[in-house]
Amino acid sequence: MASVLDSSMTAVWPIDELRPRRAHRKSRKGCKTCKIRKVKCDEQQPICGGCARRFRGMKSCEYELFVESSEGSFQSFPAAPLPVTSHEKWKVQHSLTMHPNGSTSSDGSRLLELRLMHHYTTSTCGQLPEGNSSKGKYMWSMDIPRLAFQSDLVLSALLGISALHHAALTPADLGLSRAAEIYFDKAVTSHRQALSNADRGSAESLLATAILICHHAWLSAHTSVPGQHYEIPLQTYHMARGIQTLFDQMWPWLAGSAYLWYVERLPLEDVEHVASGGSFWTSGQEDLDLLSRTFEHPEVLKRDKCVYEATAMELKSLYLAIDIQDSQPGIQRRVATMPLKIPKRFLNLAEKKDPRALALLARNIALLNMTPHVWWLHGASSSQSVAETAITGISEMLPIEWKWAMKWPLRVISGEFSQE
Repeated sequence: MASVLDSSMTAVWPIDELRPRRAHRKSRKGCKTCKIRKVKCDEQQPICGGCARRFRGMKSCEYELFVESSEGSFQSFPAAPLPVTSHEKWKVQHSLTMHPNGSTSSDGSRLLELRLMHHYTTSTCGQLPEGNSSKGKYMWSMDIPRLAFQSDLVLSALLGISALHHAALTPADLGLSRAAEIYFDKAVTSHRQALSNADRGSAESLLATAILICHHAWLSAHTSVPGQHYEIPLQTYHMARGIQTLFDQMWPWLAGSAYLWYVERLPLEDVEHVASGGSFWTSGQEDLDLLSRTFEHPEVLKRDKCVYEATAMELKSLYLAIDIQDSQPGIQRRVATMPLKIPKRFLNLAEKKDPRALALLARNIALLNMTPHVWWLHGASSSQSVAETAITGISEMLPIEWKWAMKWPLRVISGEFSQE
């Protein structure tokens, strides 16, 4: 299965290089969160720099108390809990004291895992793609939990996506946001390692984990943080391409799998023989025709022009599907995966902030507002407003002479076109 490692998955989850050993003793005084994530902690108190950047609104880290022995080594003791007032007690008990700490013997960790498993099976699973269809229900609510009870890899990814969903519904519970980050990091790290030992027995677990990681990354990339500039979720798109590559590599082991529908390519609408269309189709067509004129400029390379034209054709097909009120779950999946169906160079152009690529990507993301709200695609809180966050961010990336290209996407997210 070495060929799997040669795929694009390695560009997303590369195997860490071995690092030379330190000549000095490694500090063990970092906060518990940094220890779990296995990252260097600057040991600042009451909150370290890493947690301050990563967890918005967090006031303090949890440290162990270290006492130096006569031999120069350190002995650790759990830090005494800070006193809390009666009205704070419930919130602390149900969030900040119940974060995963990497030990299955921790009562707090086990309670949190039970809480998140319950939330996933009763709520989150129905908020994922095709969650209300028979094939979606089987995959999300039955097969993935079954795999999670057999594989710590799938369990970490499941708990992470559940914590992310729960945190979106209860944003005041900062412990859930921390748990989502920790489980996500653990799932990504474990997935990297497991890819090198892929076999028939682990194929479904690897694919299920990759799918959950990708959905987690999409929503995390579109969670707005005050003072932080928007970045195009290129990693998510590369992960999604990696899922397709992984599926292709493991196809002999996945025949009859419950995941076949997830990776199937949905057909394009025939835009060449449309006699007439509604206001949305007509407006979108006129807008793309205007943008397409810039593809003819002398500075545009021939290969890039082909990429732009392929993207515009995909968008036109989506416009028509929306206009004729095609299957909503199908439209949602096509909007989410459009950048994967066009030449890979499109993502390279977007990464370079090519104005035409950014304008086309904005038109794709704006279509989220033309579909019924679902958590896996749109987010579930003011900080997870995917379309608004992305369109505003892309608009800020474009130079002044290209601001006109954002008028139509802004009209879409403003609600000018009805979903009816």
